Amino acid sequence: MGALPAVEIVHLDFAAVSTVSSLVREGHSWRIAHAVHLARPSLEWPDGLPVLTSEPDAYAALKLVRTLRVPS
Repeated sequence: MGALPAVEIVHLDFAAVSTVSSLVREGHSWRIAHAVHLARPSLEWPDGLPVLTSEPDAYAALKLVRTLRVPS
């Protein structure tokens, strides 16, 4: 079992709400949609951020999302 040294709560700004709501309308859960928004490239993270998940298949059809499998 691992531990995270820190967790940062990221609030949804207008761009995030727009992305998340579009993905939710397409049928994705809000958890997946929020992770996708944070994972995609942005001004702050030009290469995007990886999504650490035990279910990488849930992100397979989504563009610009890198996943790293973690044991469940």
